[in-house]
Amino acid sequence: MSLLEALICVALLSLMTVLSIRSFAQQMATYELDAFAQTFVQDAQLARQVSQQQRQTVSMKPLAKGHRSNWTAGWEIKTHSIKNSIPNTFENTSLVKSYINTTPIEVAEHLLNPSQQFADMSAPGKERHISFTDGAPALLHNGGFVANRIVWQHSRYPELIRHIILGPGGRWRICNPVEDKKDCQ
Repeated sequence: MSLLEALICVALLSLMTVLSIRSFAQQMATYELDAFAQTFVQDAQLARQVSQQQRQTVSMKPLAKGHRSNWTAGWEIKTHSIKNSIPNTFENTSLVKSYINTTPIEVAEHLLNPSQQFADMSAPGKERHISFTDGAPALLHNGGFVANRIVWQHSRYPELIRHIILGPGGRWRICNPVEDKKDCQ
């Protein structure tokens, strides 16, 4: 075997290695995004289940990151005991669960309308949250049903996107706009 043939073999092996590493990294990013979306939905289902079992209002709110709270930093689930049957006046609050985001997943705000991201447009500051009362489907503080979405995007691979949609009946959907273009609209 000549030196030229050996160099060609090394170059081909190097090219194959680079391509396989890049493909593997993108597969890992897809896994991170899917796992993150599943965690969000599971935590929302947990909040509803705790609400049903404890007959209390349970809210899922984004953690603040800087001056904004857009779910990217993570979220917390809290139970609220209503004070004197006055809506939105809480006596006791206790933390059920907190999730701090350590993955390179962020909200794709450029793909969302202001009313999305589970935001209550009637609340001061358009507060983002999902509330469950006695296990009922998610409600806003003004009593309206949540029927919107959040869009997660991988920061290293911006083409990787997942929509998490909560319908008024409390049914969650995770859809990939590349594979389920019609369902994600």
